[in-house]
Parts: sequence; structure tokens; C-alpha cells
Amino acid sequence: MHITDLLFWVLLFAIGVSDAQKHRIPNKLVLALLLVTTLHILVYEQAAWLDHLVAGIISFSVCLGLYVLRIMAGGDVKLLFVIGLWLGVDQLAGGLIAIILAGGVVGGFYLLQYLARSSFSIMYNTRGYYLEKASFGLRKQTKLVIPFAPVVVIGLASFYYIH
Repeated sequence: MHITDLLFWVLLFAIGVSDAQKHRIPNKLVLALLLVTTLHILVYEQAAWLDHLVAGIISFSVCLGLYVLRIMAGGDVKLLFVIGLWLGVDQLAGGLIAIILAGGVVGGFYLLQYLARSSFSIMYNTRGYYLEKASFGLRKQTKLVIPFAPVVVIGLASFYYIH
């Protein structure tokens, strides 16, 4: 383990905590993570720098599409660009799959918590969800907002644990 690995995880953890508490990912932390990632690539992955850049661009492009569809926030897009840069093309698919699986698990718990706190039945909430989709968002209701940076931390940690 290199010093850049340690700095990467410390910064990623700080980003996850910030997003969980405030639903915001500070640009300064993402920039610091980008600098640590760039330093890591230049020092330890010199031969594969283009591979890492391509992975970052792929990750950014996919996430930008999700941002345009209003599925993902801008801070998450920037964070996942850096994650793609860190992973490189070889590990990008596995890392993103782990993040998606972690998102499903965490999202399921958030949904259960939301339904448990709701004074309406599950059937009412389900009908409301589909009514909102069919009416292009004309029905106003409290949105279920899930901070994504903690999901990224959980997914990436599980990916590295398995590999």
C-alpha cells in the first residue's frame, strides 16, 4: 500500500461523510482526490496513464448522461470521474458493478425507512410514484434523496476487498 492509497481512502471517506451529513460533495475534497489520483498514476502507473484517462472519460460520460436525465447530482458526476480515473479501464467495469450493487442495497434500506416513516400505505406510495411519472412530475411529494458518495465508498471498498 502506498501513501497515495491511504490519502485516496481518507479523502473518499471524508467525501462520503460530508455527503451523508449535508447532501453535498465539497469541490475542494474532489479536487484534492483528483490531485492524489493524478499523483498516484504519475508515480505508480506511468505506463498506463492513458488507460486511466480513458476510464475517467468513460465514467464521466455515462454519469453526465445520468445527470442530464436528473438521476444523478453534479457532485456525484465529478466524484465518479475521479473514481474512473483511479480504477483504469481494466477495473472500471468491476468497480462500477460493485458500486451499483451497493447502491441497490443502500437504496433498498432508504426505501424501507421512507415507507416506514410515511403515514400512507405502500400501495398509496407506489401509485403516487407511477402517477408522478405519468404526469411528468406534476404531483408534488417529498422526494426520497439518497446520498450517493457513501454508496461509492461502500461499493469501492467491497470491490477492493473481493479483489
